[in-house]
Amino acid sequence: MRSSVTGTIRRRILLLDDSAIALELTQATLEGRGHEVETAGSLAEFRRKLGAFRPDLVLTDLEMPDTTGGDVVRELKRDLGTERIPVVIFSSRPDAELARIAAHSGADGHVSKGEGLERMARQVDELIGSILW
Repeated sequence: MRSSVTGTIRRRILLLDDSAIALELTQATLEGRGHEVETAGSLAEFRRKLGAFRPDLVLTDLEMPDTTGGDVVRELKRDLGTERIPVVIFSSRPDAELARIAAHSGADGHVSKGEGLERMARQVDELIGSILW
């Protein structure tokens, strides 16, 4: 289904971040671009929502109290039920460092939080266009 807001295909995105404010702002921004977004503030909540929501894309924060984005990537890529779901790490770390971490963990991409919500949303849409059919 195409989003009338951006002209992109509407995707289901599961967002994992330990910051309630970051979850709320990111969700609102991505939904404003036409995507369906579910959020999880912990690894346990993320695992519960993963099967029921069946996301097209997982967007995970890098640094959280109970896990890291790299660990989430590795866990999803090892499981036959989730190995094909694209996983994107997002963080406020410098882009070069974030790219290295994403590549090392096997993530399908990375997005910077540090350049503002609209830029982050555009980056997510670009990644969706390049890694999803």
